[in-house]
Amino acid sequence: MNIYGDISDEIIKIENGTAIAIGKFDGLHRGHKALIELIKAEKKNGLVPTVFTFARAPQEFIGKEKQKYVLTATEKRMFMEKNGVEILVEQPLNDSIIGTEPEAFIRDILVEKLAVKKIFCGSDFRFGHKRLGDVALLKKLEKKYGYKTVAIDKFKYGERDISSTFIREEIGKGSIELVNKLLGYPYTIIGVVVEGQKLGRTLDFPTVNIIPEDDKMLPPNGVYFTKAIMDGKAYDAVTNIGVRPSVMGDGRVNVETHILDISKDLYGKTIELQFFEFERREKRFASLDELKHAVHRDIELRRGKISVDYT
Repeated sequence: MNIYGDISDEIIKIENGTAIAIGKFDGLHRGHKALIELIKAEKKNGLVPTVFTFARAPQEFIGKEKQKYVLTATEKRMFMEKNGVEILVEQPLNDSIIGTEPEAFIRDILVEKLAVKKIFCGSDFRFGHKRLGDVALLKKLEKKYGYKTVAIDKFKYGERDISSTFIREEIGKGSIELVNKLLGYPYTIIGVVVEGQKLGRTLDFPTVNIIPEDDKMLPPNGVYFTKAIMDGKAYDAVTNIGVRPSVMGDGRVNVETHILDISKDLYGKTIELQFFEFERREKRFASLDELKHAVHRDIELRRGKISVDYT
């Protein structure tokens, strides 16, 4: 997969043309994946499956508010590539792009830079200066610039539109099973295993530690039933998100996982943690013996217990 930043500074050579999906793409939920399936289908017409998104949320540029994301930039890239995207544009938000007139955005970026032949977006997509661009404008300019537009309606869960905002709300509540239904796949944390205090080994349950990126949207502190994906294989696991109050941690939020029936050294290895069920909230135990008993209970509950239904 080819990844580009500010394409105003890039020279991009594309033969034949592209099918472009445009949107925020935080979380790659059901609606996003539907757009990606549509651009992938255009490969049979010789078009390159391309995603145009922004590197950060508009709120960070306009309101200077730090945002939390369902997928970090690293995770998003991995998911995009795994889902068949061949070109990913992560356009930085700046005064120039914010101030671009909608037709100039279509002409200078989508047509001239990315050789677009087919545009896919949500029916509520807005773009350009003062968000004056919309699907109606895209369709109006089709003949002038030689592309076609396909707009899809938002997917729904019950009466509510599936959106990244909805998903972040549910992650914040710890509603992992609902989050997975909205996403269409398990909520995931991807990271590199770092060295911890090795206390788990002394308590008979060795763990691997991941320090999540600061902008990762995490569920509430507590214990979750998970799967650890390593080298293409899935292993049952129990994951604690929290500050480890029983062992005098340093106050940083830590993602600590016991992978069932594996005890080898995994330092430096990239692990994908898939979350399925919330088991209990993080708590302070009076002694290490109490902690050990609770963790062993978590492990026994985990064995053989995961129900998966994203319908």
